[in-house]
Amino acid sequence: MALGVTAMWSEIISRSKPRPSTVCAAIGAALVAEFIFTFALAYVVLNVATSKDHPGNSFYGLAIGFTVFAGAASVGKISGGAFNPAVALGASVMSLFSWSNIWIYLLAGFAGGAAAALAFRYLNPDDLKRA
Repeated sequence: MALGVTAMWSEIISRSKPRPSTVCAAIGAALVAEFIFTFALAYVVLNVATSKDHPGNSFYGLAIGFTVFAGAASVGKISGGAFNPAVALGASVMSLFSWSNIWIYLLAGFAGGAAAALAFRYLNPDDLKRA
């Protein structure tokens, strides 16, 4: 549900008439887009690949792939769709992203990943217990 609302919101933003926007607005949109989908990706990975609730799950690749596809399709035009600090670094090395914007990907990536980890720990307390 949240991914659908985010995708709809980002599509509305990307199709809206260009207004005299500042660089700050574009930076803000990129930060929000990267944070939301880094959070979504990290949370999906934690739930399908590491959760004790899903032993023997063989569909985790499909869930992760669909999350990446949803993010790239919905906010790829806004931020470039890195959703991972390592991907952002690699894209910057390959000159696909500007080095002056690397901080956006690092800040949003680490913050989104940390928020996903905190949400996972809070919502799955049984996974903290050692066997």
